[in-house]
Amino acid sequence: MLWNRLRRAREAEGGDTSASLGTALARNLPFFAIELVVVFVGVYLAFLLGNRQATEREQEVALKYREVLICDFEILVSSLHEQLQKLRPHRQVIRQIDEGLQPDIPLGEFYYRYDDRVLQAAFDSQNFESLDSRLVQAIVRGRVLLLSLERHVDHLNAFMATTLAPMHRDGDRRYYDDEGNLLLHLEAYRRLVEAITDVNVGLQRVLRGEALFSLHIETMGIDLEDLVGFDADDPGTPDALKEAVTRAAELARFDLENPCSRSFTSLSEP
Repeated sequence: MLWNRLRRAREAEGGDTSASLGTALARNLPFFAIELVVVFVGVYLAFLLGNRQATEREQEVALKYREVLICDFEILVSSLHEQLQKLRPHRQVIRQIDEGLQPDIPLGEFYYRYDDRVLQAAFDSQNFESLDSRLVQAIVRGRVLLLSLERHVDHLNAFMATTLAPMHRDGDRRYYDDEGNLLLHLEAYRRLVEAITDVNVGLQRVLRGEALFSLHIETMGIDLEDLVGFDADDPGTPDALKEAVTRAAELARFDLENPCSRSFTSLSEP
């Protein structure tokens, strides 16, 4: 090091005066500059390497989280679709009532519950930083719709249990007045069935068209900002971006019968 070199220079000159120190310092200044540069470059490279490793770890965690979130959303959409199918007989009854018919109102029980621990992990940890702002907005809208859906379903189940079940049990199935209109205290049935249908369909649209699509795009390594003003018919739009958008749209239309059936590796393929 520089100080060892200076000490050896003073000993060689046989003195310890300030003049000899200055002479030795001047003579060894180039070595000092070189050593300083070497130390600086070493520290800088170590800093860059540490940042790169940290960035790679963050990207790996973000990718794995997106994959888990994709699977989680697919399971939710599959469940929503299944429950919407169970609601079909009630939607048919509403259509018949609107057509002036007087069908019996069937009993039913519906279940909408979503374990949002995966989402909570996003908002309560570093995973939140890996989500694009648009995706976060889609998730927030989806959670609001989900809470609304659960509330409507709870009300419909309560209506079934407290109003329709006793009518079925007692054999008193008078649903309409003398003019063929649905009795006022049964109007909640129509309102709840229509509300559940609308919210269910809207929630699936948000999950598929926004959340899942955005997750697949990000998993492919594409920034959502690149989609601003995207036009598939524009000759200036890169073919790779067009292919990625097409692929993401296809992945968002997953097999409802087999959610999470694709390997996570395939999700990153353009």
